Amino acid sequence: MSVQIERLAAVHKEGEGIIGHLTWWSIREHHVTRDVLSQKLNEAGLDEGWLPNEIRPADAFRRATKEVECRKKETSQPGVYKNYLIREVYSDKKMVQRNIVVETVDQKGKRLDYEGQAALLVLDKEADQLKVGVVLPEVEELAQEASRLYDIYKSHYPAQAVRVMVADILKSMSPTPVRPTGGVYFVPQSHQNELAKLCAFVNSLDKGEAFKIPLIDTMDNRQMVNRKLQDHLEEIMARCHVALKGDLKKSQVKEIIEEAKRVISDFHQYREIVTDDIDRLENYIDTIRKNVALMVESF
Repeated sequence: MSVQIERLAAVHKEGEGIIGHLTWWSIREHHVTRDVLSQKLNEAGLDEGWLPNEIRPADAFRRATKEVECRKKETSQPGVYKNYLIREVYSDKKMVQRNIVVETVDQKGKRLDYEGQAALLVLDKEADQLKVGVVLPEVEELAQEASRLYDIYKSHYPAQAVRVMVADILKSMSPTPVRPTGGVYFVPQSHQNELAKLCAFVNSLDKGEAFKIPLIDTMDNRQMVNRKLQDHLEEIMARCHVALKGDLKKSQVKEIIEEAKRVISDFHQYREIVTDDIDRLENYIDTIRKNVALMVESF
């Protein structure tokens, strides 16, 4: 596929410029350490400041224990099942205790029996040590699996953490979504060097791939960017309208405010591309700016 992209990049006539790139990327499930991520960022020429937050032992513990949960396991009795669940029973600055509980239910989910201490999983935060106490032999395998996963997760990021990091880096490049569902973005030409670094970083990951295709300066391409930018601004205005109704959580409103501010700041990157419809888009930006002020005032 990279060969095809190179060919696409080469089929522009002399004298025609490039207004930006279409880009997309994917990262499949895998785990990676902070040191490896840091090394790959450096090799790609990206700042280490983009690294995710340090992994906290308590977060790794909760993630590892959550993953061993399983429901509706068949028993020797017809129509009777067991749910193996995780319940957090205590947490402070020094330790976290989570128990494996066994819930026996019928086929409709009605509880028939309950054991709240099938196994005790206790994380000593200061010693970074996980202690496992198994009471019911039937959960021994689950308890040991939680311990094994904790050893991995306390030093490895999941793919989702890397995806969030890549998305944050891309946001610094004034991107506009090209597809309604996301996944493909237009990035203005002024960010071509940083975009190349980002693609190099993603492609250096064991299960990552990223592509970019230059967008030639033609009327059709300018109209496409204009339309997609307009769609994006209209979506932001709609989200602002919802936020101003006061029905969203503060965290959701904060996210909308940050995205709206980014769009306002990025608009200057598009002025030379969307010249035919600049008045309409500037009105959109003014509306978004006013909505941001109202949201900040009521936040």
